[in-house]
Order: sequence, then structure tokens, then C-alpha cells
Amino acid sequence: MRAFAALLANTLRQLAGGWRIILLALMGLLPAAVLAVVLADDRTANTANGAWEAFHQAPLTIMFFIVLPVVSLVFGTAALGDERRDGTLSFILLRPLPRLVLAGAKLLGAWLATLAVVGVGAICMSVVLGLRFSEWGSLGPLFLGVALSSLSYVSVFLVLGYLTQRAVLIGLVYAFIWESGMTTAITSLATVSLMRVGLSAYAGLVPTRRVYLDELLGSVQPGAGGAVAKAVVIALLAVAGATALLRRRDVT
Repeated sequence: MRAFAALLANTLRQLAGGWRIILLALMGLLPAAVLAVVLADDRTANTANGAWEAFHQAPLTIMFFIVLPVVSLVFGTAALGDERRDGTLSFILLRPLPRLVLAGAKLLGAWLATLAVVGVGAICMSVVLGLRFSEWGSLGPLFLGVALSSLSYVSVFLVLGYLTQRAVLIGLVYAFIWESGMTTAITSLATVSLMRVGLSAYAGLVPTRRVYLDELLGSVQPGAGGAVAKAVVIALLAVAGATALLRRRDVT
């Protein structure tokens, strides 16, 4: 347990260093800023129903289609990838440390770092809506939604970052061509979208306010329980895969 905590703390320090965390934090606040501008300038958003409609258009789309994948990609690929590229992973593996502990700590660290950005951004979005119209129903569901999508993304990107130095480029292609393009244009592909894991949980918890969400979800059915199960399974598979790679691949 002490080794796990030390690895987790070291991962968080590694990911939070430099200008990277500042730039990503500013990106995380972008959806809330857009929402604030829309609610201030758009006459159609002067009612609670209009505000929810505005909430589910540009701000929510920016959060799930842009902010979430980019932040998850940066932190997820760096958690193990930076260690391997910098040559520090081999020193960690010289210690009598179970590979499962290392993989689990790296995944948790990357997820917490991602959630610190997108979770705060989601809370700020809900606060803007709540302060303007006393509508606080999005707060818990949206935080859960971004937590589940970020866990799914980080899990995949953790393994990808270990496998290749081109992980960021591959991740960007996946996020903006596959997720934003293919799975949106072809609704039957939406079921394999990592972004829609969290979005389906959010939609399942705000059924009476689900304006425009059906279009974003495609063929994915709303529901928090199924979304949690998907995210947990993806995370477990990622930890198992990373553990196997750490045991069998040359880390020098």
C-alpha cells in the first residue's frame, strides 16, 4: 500500500508539472465561459428551459468532444509513456514491486489529474447554470459523466502511451476523426465511443432536461448503471494489459 501511494504521488507530481497543467486547466474552463456568454447574450436562454437547451448545445459539446479527449490524451499517454521515454521506468522496475501495482497507480494518477481539470470544468458549468436560474440538477450527473468518460479515455491512452511514441498523434486522430466524425455520422458506431460512456450516464440522470442529447448519443441508450459498468471494465482491461506489457516487454 505504501508503494502504491508513493507511485501515485509521484505520478501526480509528474503530470502536474510545468505549463501543461495551466494550459489544460484553462481549456477545462472553456465550456463554462462559453455558457456564461451564451446565457448573457442569447435571448432564447432567458428561461430555465432555454438555459438547459443552451447548456446542452455548445458548452456540453465542447466539454465532451474537445476538452475531455484532449486532457485525457495528454495525461493518459504521459503517465507511463514519459517514464519509458525518459528512461526512468527501468529504475522503477528494478524494485521488488508488483507490475499490477505500478499499472494501477499510473492509471489512477492519470485519471485523478484528468478529473482535476475536467471535473472542475464540469462543476463550473453547473455553477454558471445554477447561479443564473437556480437550476442545480446538472451538477452531480455531469461530474459523474466526465469522470466515467475520462476514466475510459485514460485507460486506453495509458496503454497506447506505453506502446508508441506517436501516441498523442494517434489519440488525436482517434478523438477527432473517429469519435467526433465517424461515430457521429454513423449512429450504429456510437456504441463503441468512449466519450458516450459518460454522456449516456449524464443523460440517464437528467431525463426531463435531455434537450439535444439524443442526437449526441446516437444509438447509445441513456443509463448510469451501464455506463459505470463499461468504464470499470475498460479500466480493468487497461490495467491488465499494462501489467502484461510491463512483465513481458523490454523496458530499457
